[in-house]
Amino acid sequence: MKNPFISVALSLTTALLSSCTTTSEGFRQQSLSVTVRSGVRTLVAKNWHIGDDCRQIDYPAMDVVEKPKHGRLEIVHEPLFPKLDGKTSKCESVKINGVVGYYTADKGYTGSDRLVIRSPYEEGKTEEGVLSVKVVN
Repeated sequence: MKNPFISVALSLTTALLSSCTTTSEGFRQQSLSVTVRSGVRTLVAKNWHIGDDCRQIDYPAMDVVEKPKHGRLEIVHEPLFPKLDGKTSKCESVKINGVVGYYTADKGYTGSDRLVIRSPYEEGKTEEGVLSVKVVN
């Protein structure tokens, strides 16, 4: 396959409060804030590795750098649509296998939490997502 396409999307299914990205050669860090409901499983990250023909190449790594203190982060393999916010791709309407991260706050907990996930996003490059979580009832 020519030009394999690797992508990472820190995808939030709840209201995004703020976002900030810093980069250096081969590494970028994205800081995001999200509000979630206590005890509710919420999609917080997804990652895929596909070729120009929209077929899966493999399951990319999604490493937990910092675990949440008031909940759990579950990393699973499942079908997803490879869509990046604000970018259009011929593959965005094709469901492919990828890696997905779900955060669930401890039942009854309200307050703040934080987690950090690291994944490849292009050949030889890494993205680190720092997610600040506000947990409400």
